[in-house]
Amino acid sequence: MRNWLAIYVADVRPAVRVRRRNRRDDLISHLLDEGCSAGEILGECLTFAAAGMVTTREFVSVAAWHLFTDDALRARYLEADEDERIGPLHEILRTEPVIGGLKRRTTAPLRLDEDTIPPGELVEVRIDAANLEPCEAPGLSFGDGAHKCPGAHVAILETDVFLSRLFALPGLRMVSRPGSP
Repeated sequence: MRNWLAIYVADVRPAVRVRRRNRRDDLISHLLDEGCSAGEILGECLTFAAAGMVTTREFVSVAAWHLFTDDALRARYLEADEDERIGPLHEILRTEPVIGGLKRRTTAPLRLDEDTIPPGELVEVRIDAANLEPCEAPGLSFGDGAHKCPGAHVAILETDVFLSRLFALPGLRMVSRPGSP
């Protein structure tokens, strides 16, 4: 409980004070507009932080595995500058999203081909399948619209910072494949 209070006092409360004076397009401003209490705002901030850490950690692991097992990809990644390294990371995330599927309730009738799903129905969005469709967009790995991950940009940059430094270490190698004894 003391740690949560420290996070609230040092991080959340100052951000809430700033957002009360000057709203932004962010989580805290949205929660203030919804009339959330200080405890509710702290809970949401902790939830978003934990979700971001877990999913970023999983993505770092998947991206590292790809770089360890694909010599051409690793060479291209290591020779590139930051802007050029981001593309392969997005491509890995598109083909191997950390979250494969999400369940959502429809809020209005949803027309799919010849069928219409009524409001209030639970539908499963298969991100892993949708991301495999060839298109110009980076896929749905970070969500979209109201459910777009607010930390998407940070997650990609954190991954790049970690992996670019990790793979710069001399003699680095993967001892065994994930899941092997």
